[in-house]
Amino acid sequence: MTPEEAELTAEEDEQPGRFSGRVDADAVFAYARATNDPNPRYLAGDAVPVAFTATLVRSLMPWSAFTPDPMGFVDGWRGGVHGQHDIHVHGQVKQGQHVQWAGEIAGLKQNRGGVLVTRRIIVSDMTGAPLVEHLWTDFLMGATLRGDHVEWSLPDHTFPEEARSRPCASRAVPVDRDQAFRYAGVSSDHAPHSMDDEVAREQGYPGKILQGMCTFGLCCGAVVDAGAGGEPSRLRRVAARFSAPAFPSRELDVRLYEAGLTPDGARSLAFEALQDGVAVITHGRAEVSEESGAGGV
Repeated sequence: MTPEEAELTAEEDEQPGRFSGRVDADAVFAYARATNDPNPRYLAGDAVPVAFTATLVRSLMPWSAFTPDPMGFVDGWRGGVHGQHDIHVHGQVKQGQHVQWAGEIAGLKQNRGGVLVTRRIIVSDMTGAPLVEHLWTDFLMGATLRGDHVEWSLPDHTFPEEARSRPCASRAVPVDRDQAFRYAGVSSDHAPHSMDDEVAREQGYPGKILQGMCTFGLCCGAVVDAGAGGEPSRLRRVAARFSAPAFPSRELDVRLYEAGLTPDGARSLAFEALQDGVAVITHGRAEVSEESGAGGV
């Protein structure tokens, strides 16, 4: 997988690699519709889904947007997938707000099957105050590292097995036939295996699969509803690993478990998502503040 050049609605600033744009209210509503999130806060105009800014930062998907290009350190890769995603919320994103974003390669890590490449992308307000941090990790299958590179350990969000004895909520999330197309419309993520059955079958799937961030967005809506009382501004972090493809027309079963408290007292939730009994999202973690606006979007 070579990440496609994104279809930009943002503008690149005078500073290379830095982009800016506006959190349009209709774009927020369309994103909520594209991820089957009925939360009335988005229609009312006073909240933004936690993963919405992922649709903005796709302008930083091409490796060529980064200096040095991480592909200069990698040999032998035969394809790639979005391996995991971790969002940290530092401030409130508001509908109608002007924001800017820039990214860097946080690190490359060799494992048994290939190389993990993590982009760190910070969305900030126009004064530079950080609002949302995306740790976007791709897995390059069969790749090996060479030369000098930045080694970096991802923040942990491993599912604690003891949490399985503390289930706290679940949500059945509908996945519609046209889900991937609707998500493509709001995100510019036109991955061929999500748009075309023949391409998907050539890649070994029975038919179209959802974009990873579409699946993630579907889960985020369930986490906010079940774990944060429908208040997106209470969510401080949400992270997950993509473990298997999700498909249109098959319901997602999102399950949440109590995972204790963070060092500063926020509620920690572990979660996973299954489709037809297969885990498509694993090692999910959400951190939830007791009060609205404590971290949130």
